[in-house]
Formats: sequence, structure tokens, C-alpha cells
Amino acid sequence: MNNFAGTRPHLVGSVYLDRGSLYICTVPLLGGKFHWSLIHITDTGVATRHHWAAAGIDPCGREVYVQQSLPRGPLTASATQILGYFKVSAYQNSGMKYDLEGFKAVCRSVFAQSYPTAEENRQHGISCRTWVTSVLQGLGLGKDWALEVERFVTARSQACEMQYLRCYLNGEPYQLVIEEV
Repeated sequence: MNNFAGTRPHLVGSVYLDRGSLYICTVPLLGGKFHWSLIHITDTGVATRHHWAAAGIDPCGREVYVQQSLPRGPLTASATQILGYFKVSAYQNSGMKYDLEGFKAVCRSVFAQSYPTAEENRQHGISCRTWVTSVLQGLGLGKDWALEVERFVTARSQACEMQYLRCYLNGEPYQLVIEEV
């Protein structure tokens, strides 16, 4: 399923995502990598962002699970460009949906502790990407399926980043991608 909605990177607005759903959101980083987060939307439409991120202002320091309310809903653009929202279809279809508190409990349980620095976390295989994949497994998705989702989102994010760069260089609007995995 391909749905497209978006704005220029400097404009901020909301994008409409399905209620009772889970999405993976990616944002480009340097070196061809991406920041991964999960967007959880309750049946009543309350959206929250969940990710593995810096515990404070030092991006190289300790990392923790971070949960952020999205009172205006998921955004089409922010200070850093969102490449896409990838709907985890198995979350809705398999009967494994969680309320917000249950979802947060799974997120908190994935990486029980962090190393003192982001670099040490990476050396031990802990990143925002591996955190998302581990949360999917913690929600009841099989390891093979969770890894397949990771591969798909990585490949699509790479393609989206190339499209975003082309749009940026040509002064054209980037169309944020919303796809089902």
C-alpha cells in the first residue's frame, strides 16, 4: 500500500495515520544511516513517539528509551526530515495490539541498560534500529519476521533518502512516504 502526503522540509504539518496502529518512522543521519522510532497510535487516535535516544543533550552520551507525546499527531516535517512512515501491518492483524501502557512496558523492557556512551552501545549492537527490531520481537513478532521488516524499512529508507536529496537539489517538494510493511 503506497500513500503519499508531504510538504517541503521547512513546513510543519500533521499526517494522518490509522488509529490502532504501529508505524516505524525513519529520519536520515550522516553516513547513510537513519534514526528509527516507533509511532504508536491508540484506537482513540492518541499518537506517541517511542525511540532509543540520547538521555540528555550530549548525542554521544548515555542512551535510554524515550517516549514523547505527539499532541498534534505525527508530523510531515520537522527540524530533521522524516523520510517515511512504515505501518507494521502484523501489529493490527495478529491480535497483538497493546494499550499505551502495555506498549510502553514492552519498550522499556527491550534494552534494560545502556552503556555509558553511544559508541559503546554501537560496539555492543545497541542502536535505535536494533531497539525497534527488538521491540517488534517483544510484541510477539517472530525474529525472522522482525528482521525482514528491518531489511524492508532499511531498503525503502535508502530509496526515500535518495529521492529526498534529488528533490532538495532540484528545489522540489519531497513527498513523504507512507507504506505498509
